[in-house]
Amino acid sequence: MQRVPRRPLLAQGAVSASVAGLLVLAGLAGPGMLLGAVAVVQVLLLLGFLALAVAPAAGGIFVLALGATVAADVVVVQQDGRVGGLAGVVALSLVAGLLHQLSRRHRAQVTESLADTMLAVVLACCAACLVATRHVDGGGRALTVALAGGGAALLAGRIGDALLRRTALVAGATRGWLGLLLSLGVGTATAAAAGGDRVTGWPAALLGLAAATVVACADVAVDLAAVSLRPGSPDARRVAALRPVALLLPLAVLGPVTLVATRLVLA
Repeated sequence: MQRVPRRPLLAQGAVSASVAGLLVLAGLAGPGMLLGAVAVVQVLLLLGFLALAVAPAAGGIFVLALGATVAADVVVVQQDGRVGGLAGVVALSLVAGLLHQLSRRHRAQVTESLADTMLAVVLACCAACLVATRHVDGGGRALTVALAGGGAALLAGRIGDALLRRTALVAGATRGWLGLLLSLGVGTATAAAAGGDRVTGWPAALLGLAAATVVACADVAVDLAAVSLRPGSPDARRVAALRPVALLLPLAVLGPVTLVATRLVLA
């Protein structure tokens, strides 16, 4: 059975690393620039995710998730990096999601629609943790280290897959064992080299290893999701949505890991 064509491995890794690099530059430019860059990532990821998931009542879900995105970003900024308020954002989004389902004229696939709503909100909150990390004392350097490690891991993993694709992780996947090992090693080394101030040496390397692990796992997960897609009109929208999701999802889920690891490193 014919599978959906994938973007060239090196191109995928290069674009992913470039997005991580832009986030690093935004973080170095200041909290406001980082907030704007993360907001763009959140909106594009929401659009891509809803299209990839073929979410029922996607228009209403997007409006709800967009409101939750704004609320999550405002909460972490106003609370100087504390993320306890994100639990309230998720809780209120659940209530709003239930009301959204009740307001639908044709309430088909209610469970799937509500699940997609909450997953979209959680992804937005995960990305907001990148902004929260920047507000932690010493978090600016830690964020640079994590994003550098994550971007390098995404690029190195794709280079490894291009060099040796016979040892695929699973049948149909483009990701292989060599790419996975390279992503972990290069991501850790890059993070250690990017360290400075209060995040140097082993703490920077451990932060890089955590970042490389989470982005590599997210990248593999998206790649495996593409195995079930087929070229042609039935999956055309999902195939198009796969590209932004593959680029942005690993960096979005990096947020919570970076925040927790930063607090542990700087404790």
